[in-house]
Amino acid sequence: MLWRKQTDSYRNKHLIVLILYFTGLLILTDSSLAKSFPFRALSVGKPVPEAKFVGYKGEEAKSISSFAGKPLLLALWGGDLAAKKKRAVKTLKAVQKLDTYLKEKGVSVLVINMQNDQQNVVDEVSELAGLTMPVYKDASQEAYSSFGVYVLPSLLLIDTNGNVSGGTGYSKDIAQRLRGEVDVMLGLITPEELEAELNPVMKEVPKEEKLALRHMQMGTVMKNKGMPDAAIRELLTALKLNPSLYEAKVELGCLYLEKGDLDDAIRELEAGLEGKPESIEAEICLARVSAAMGEVDEAVMDLKALLFRNGRNSDLHFFLGTFQELQGKHKESAQSYRKAFELLQRKTMFHE
Repeated sequence: MLWRKQTDSYRNKHLIVLILYFTGLLILTDSSLAKSFPFRALSVGKPVPEAKFVGYKGEEAKSISSFAGKPLLLALWGGDLAAKKKRAVKTLKAVQKLDTYLKEKGVSVLVINMQNDQQNVVDEVSELAGLTMPVYKDASQEAYSSFGVYVLPSLLLIDTNGNVSGGTGYSKDIAQRLRGEVDVMLGLITPEELEAELNPVMKEVPKEEKLALRHMQMGTVMKNKGMPDAAIRELLTALKLNPSLYEAKVELGCLYLEKGDLDDAIRELEAGLEGKPESIEAEICLARVSAAMGEVDEAVMDLKALLFRNGRNSDLHFFLGTFQELQGKHKESAQSYRKAFELLQRKTMFHE
């Protein structure tokens, strides 16, 4: 009897450990489950069962078969819980953002509330998502059952033959996943290429490069603290460890400019632009060098040229105002300063 009690006790303890283990495993893998194929009754490459959807605002009913011969995206969602609403908004935002691309590629879209939520819920989610497409409902729950939906929101892609091309549940990278799944359906990329894009192999960064990045970051900290000499030392150390840190060259050039070392500033800024030709910071500092050398008109022309593509950069407007002030164009200068202030204020509000 004692042996049996000990065996039962061991078995019970073992069972509890297993329950705890699998409970923890489910919690840890919950996010990955959401990204997996979210339809129990469907399979990639197999036909999608017929289903009919009714418009919330009297739109003509739509069915799967009415899109025969055309690629189709179904955006399925429910809003009975706050968490579902939040995820539905993000998913529908991704669908809406891709609307122009989908139309260009001939992909039709149906946004479907799978839980027959009230009109006020549909209106709320649609407004928050900026949705311009009509919303339909699975009134008979036919699709919910025949698809075997177990994750909401979810996306289902149907190819021109009426077969399942792919599908995904909600994930933090839903926008990227949606575009990828569409491109797979259209034959623009393979499923393997999509998987590689979504899960890039992380390369180990050499020790010297890591150390160089730390010195560059410290240089930025020193610059922000108003310690230019210390910042320059850190940036020079970073570039010694990794000469390809073009961001460091740009920061170094701007610091040399602040100190009045114009030749050194030009050298570093031009070197930085070789590796980062899109660097607005480098272009602004080079324009400031021109102004410091007395070429104010040239500096103004350079900044105005940059504004065509970077009109929302507050620094461009600020320094343009500075140079216009040097030219004696006070009205234009005031307008540039005002624009810089408005952009900076808007940016500050956005990040609050």
